[in-house]
Amino acid sequence: MTARPEDLQRRLTGLEQIDEVVGALRAIASGQSAAARSALPAIEAHALTTRRAMARLAASTVATTAPAGPGLLLVIGASQGFAGAYPQRVAATALQALAPDRGLLVVGRRTVQALLDRGRQPLWSADLPGHPAAIPALASEVTAALVAQSVAHPGPIDAIAGLPAAGHAPAAVRLFPPEPLAAAQGMQPPLMTLAPAVLMASLLQEALFAAVARALMRGLEAEAAARMQAMAQARSNLQRRRNEVEAAYRQARQEQMTTEMIELAAGR
Repeated sequence: MTARPEDLQRRLTGLEQIDEVVGALRAIASGQSAAARSALPAIEAHALTTRRAMARLAASTVATTAPAGPGLLLVIGASQGFAGAYPQRVAATALQALAPDRGLLVVGRRTVQALLDRGRQPLWSADLPGHPAAIPALASEVTAALVAQSVAHPGPIDAIAGLPAAGHAPAAVRLFPPEPLAAAQGMQPPLMTLAPAVLMASLLQEALFAAVARALMRGLEAEAAARMQAMAQARSNLQRRRNEVEAAYRQARQEQMTTEMIELAAGR
């Protein structure tokens, strides 16, 4: 039975309203992705400055390496909805990289839930903010949590986050120990008011903070990119559905006009 033109018209209006919401969500995600991408150079510069300071200090002290052990895994997933299967992909990648006895820390409440559904309880969790301006404060919280948990879970610290070079697919990156810069030949040690070992420990923690901030910013960009892709697919599906409803509306309107003409011709 063909639907009435009035009902189909209401469905078209509803589809148009949904399309407006989808377009707004895509625009917001695009702005978040661009903002996160523009903030990355400053984080990279800070990380490079820290590594250069460590390279200068290496002339007078030995760099600290991570003690042996399973270490920690920081998972940076998704916090908001409408990101398609991205939260589940992050959770699946994390489970593959999560060795026995390795400590788990998660950022992004939807990925936290995805891991809980798979029976993995994180030692610590937080939500991923929607704006890059909130990343430095979160990076400080995450760094403090990693340092605190490293006492019970010594070893290297890795992160699972979306990488632009991999099409924003989740992949593992090393956070600690940082990859040191080779000391330049003839480089003189800096003037110091602290003991070299104390200064190196502080620089190592600052390097961890920079690596965490970079991973969080990349995670924010990856989530926004996943949402943009999901909204583009939703718009494509809406357009296809709209074409179907419009065709049904034209058919129903034609049948209605034909019925009216028959009734008029029959003198009803």
